[in-house]
Amino acid sequence: MLTAILVDDDYPVLRYLSENVAWAELDIELMGCYSNGLEAWEGSQRRWPDIVITDIGMPKMNGLEMLEKFSTVNPQLRSVILSCHNEFAYAQQAMKLKASDYILKESLNVEQLQQLLSHISADLSKERKQTAEALRYMQIEAMNRSALKENFLKDTLYQLSWTKEAWLKQAKLNGLMLDAKHYVPLVVSVDRMSDMIRTRQMNDHTMVFAVENVLQEVLDAMHRSVIFRYSQHELVILVCCVDPTKEQQLLYYSIPKAIQAIKQYVKISVTCLLGRQGDTPEELRRILLPMLNDGSQRFYLRENELHRYEKAVFSTEDMYGEYAAFFSKINDSLALNLQEQLKNIIEEWARWVEDHRFHPANVKEWVLQLLMELQMKTMVTLRAQPNLSEDKLYDVVNSIHSMEHLKSWIMEYLLKLSRKLSILSIRSKRTEVIRAQQYVIQHVTEKLTLEDMAAYLNLNSSYFSRLFKRETNQNFIEYVNMVKLQKAKQLLEQSSKTIEEISDYLGYANKSYFIKLFKREIGMTPSEYTSWNG
Repeated sequence: MLTAILVDDDYPVLRYLSENVAWAELDIELMGCYSNGLEAWEGSQRRWPDIVITDIGMPKMNGLEMLEKFSTVNPQLRSVILSCHNEFAYAQQAMKLKASDYILKESLNVEQLQQLLSHISADLSKERKQTAEALRYMQIEAMNRSALKENFLKDTLYQLSWTKEAWLKQAKLNGLMLDAKHYVPLVVSVDRMSDMIRTRQMNDHTMVFAVENVLQEVLDAMHRSVIFRYSQHELVILVCCVDPTKEQQLLYYSIPKAIQAIKQYVKISVTCLLGRQGDTPEELRRILLPMLNDGSQRFYLRENELHRYEKAVFSTEDMYGEYAAFFSKINDSLALNLQEQLKNIIEEWARWVEDHRFHPANVKEWVLQLLMELQMKTMVTLRAQPNLSEDKLYDVVNSIHSMEHLKSWIMEYLLKLSRKLSILSIRSKRTEVIRAQQYVIQHVTEKLTLEDMAAYLNLNSSYFSRLFKRETNQNFIEYVNMVKLQKAKQLLEQSSKTIEEISDYLGYANKSYFIKLFKREIGMTPSEYTSWNG
């Protein structure tokens, strides 16, 4: 659907056109009516119109000045000028701004304007279709060109018999000008690709394509280079040069500039590795393969920066010597819901790992063991399902390529677990209260009353009520409802049960009461919660 605005300081004209033009039949959305050009310009900043129907003589900004501004942001803009001025100069200026028509108000009728808008709509639709078709062909061509370059790169890395002459000849056949005395290779990796795909709702090809375009634009101004796609998250750059020392110095200026441009315009973080120079396909192969195939070399590098590639050396120490101490501190912080303390412990752990530079595989194995033990404790203590299955947890941790990413992911994961545990945590030192809380958690689907709980504990109900309130700062029924509602949230997220089935399952005799209670405590109805989490 096309969009349009009406601009005229004559209110009756605005009202007449807005009410009498058959906008819906023309498949045009009338976005707004404005009394002058400045008001229309400011009111359209969030969404530019396709069509502007405007008067010329208006206060603050006249129609022609306004159209000139709109044309700078939307070259495809179509306009219709309604005016009392029957002067050639006005009409001439309007035509320079590509106005579709210049209509005198005294001769205006709705049928005439509708016919004109119908023609404009058809022209714009045809133009957009042609533009989309051209863009599609350009994308296909770019993808084919990218595929050819990718194949050539992989032939370079794995075709052992190529001489430089044969290599250059093959490059030329693929449309690549690589003739040079020296080459400086770089590997560019998209940081946190899985997170980017989830949060940006873009596939890996689109993201890498966007990164390549920005890189090419920045590098073309300072270098002669060719960019290749190597994998779902990696690009290889070959910089052709005569003086590699001078070229590398220049790269320390141009690559950070490109990294920042990618962050600013595409909102993607990339990390770049700069390799030593190579003069032949064989030398480039020996330089690039370790840079591409051994991800452990990049594990301790800062993200969104340029680094010179160097073979990493890792500690052979046993990192499990500190496992019990860290587990104890993390477990205590989780149990007491001390989130700031938990953050500090994770920071301390990350510094310890980075200072010792343990092998990335050992670090991930250590993390997996820690998280699996914490999840097991959650399941046993609170009878709650883990956030991630063991297989899923393994996949997520092993897909992380940097210590920086691993630290932030662990922090997010444990803080989420802490919030979950804080709702159901047992803080009292009194055995009777601890037993009561454990019983509620383990029998969450049953109908639980204060009297039944006191009888289970062999206590007077009034005494138990005061004791529970003093120890937990909430009465027993409030605690029961809190646990049940957390279970309800879990069922709404993870099961196909209806609201009525969940209400019955949790021991509520009245569905209306359950919905009312849920809304009061959670801030939305169960149906709204399901939609919000969908």
